[in-house]
Amino acid sequence: MSLHADPTTTVGAPENGGVTVYVRELARALAAEGWPVDLVTRRHDPERPEREERDGVNVIRIDAGPPKALSNDEIAKYLPQAYDAVRALAAARTYRFISSHYWLSGAVGDRIAREFDIPHVHTLHSHGVERKKRDDVTLTRIEAERGLLQRAKIVTLSKTHVNVFRQKYGIDAPVNVVPAGVDTARFKPGDRGAALLELGLPAQGPWFGYVGRLAKEKGIDDLLHAFALLHVRRPDAGLFVVGGARARSRVPELNDLASRLHIGDAVRFLGPIPNDKVARAFQAADVLLVPSHYEAFGLVALEARAAGVPVIASDVGGLRELVTPENGGARVAPGDYIAWAQEMERVLQPHVLQQRRTLALREMRGDVYSWRTVANTIASIALQGAHV
Repeated sequence: MSLHADPTTTVGAPENGGVTVYVRELARALAAEGWPVDLVTRRHDPERPEREERDGVNVIRIDAGPPKALSNDEIAKYLPQAYDAVRALAAARTYRFISSHYWLSGAVGDRIAREFDIPHVHTLHSHGVERKKRDDVTLTRIEAERGLLQRAKIVTLSKTHVNVFRQKYGIDAPVNVVPAGVDTARFKPGDRGAALLELGLPAQGPWFGYVGRLAKEKGIDDLLHAFALLHVRRPDAGLFVVGGARARSRVPELNDLASRLHIGDAVRFLGPIPNDKVARAFQAADVLLVPSHYEAFGLVALEARAAGVPVIASDVGGLRELVTPENGGARVAPGDYIAWAQEMERVLQPHVLQQRRTLALREMRGDVYSWRTVANTIASIALQGAHV
């Protein structure tokens, strides 16, 4: 279940980032392992079908509020309608287990699991206690997450996140750490020149890349400020940004910021790109930048590493485990423009860049980060002790 966003839509659209990629790839991997999978999401677009089959997965779009893009806070108002729709599915099927993602799905999954006695695995990708707003929606979310920690089988993507949840919620519940996967058949080193051409970018000069949502908490504003400092010393460097969509887009606002920082000609906003083309963005980048204020895991960093692209990331959350000097990465305090500019300049030194590229690929061999491993682990956690 992914009620907050449709995992089949393009990466970088509002609310569509690493979590939706995770849900889509997990569903595909479970189907590849022989599980019949219903991927339940909210109808966000009236033009998209109520049901369709994708990569062996049954995609079911339920009605919960008007069929248009809504913020997560707005979707929360329609959880009773979402519950009714999912309850009808559960009554007509025999589900072996539920895998829910983000608190909206978790709240509905919790009720369905208890009513129909279905094992429920909830993957905690973030948590409500970190929200600065203390409104009714936030309080509802915190209460829902407390209940999930007590009743569901909990999965998180990093050891760092386990400690955060336990400290913030004061509940010493068992938590399973299952890192996300990466499709190394798609995310792999490729022809950089061809990738740049496909993205409409000139081949000359080094390129930094950003792939993800354009929300402020993702640090994109900070990144533009840091890049402006770098640009004074490295005017040959460019920055391309993949993300943003027509609905609630921040691209005009960020374009204006880039112009005011005098880097408008060096920054290219490419918008969202189809999921099957995302790998080309990594192949086009010399270095991937992940300036988030917080990340439970940071899937985009793993995908970049699989493509042999070194990563500079914020020193927060799961990125502390995923981005290390041993795998060619570097971490910088979020929002420290000067430190970010200095690290970006450092990595552009030819011998440094080549060494980091080599290290980025070193740990990507084997099944540690395979989606097959993730799918089998989630299924095992769900069915452990279950009467099936």
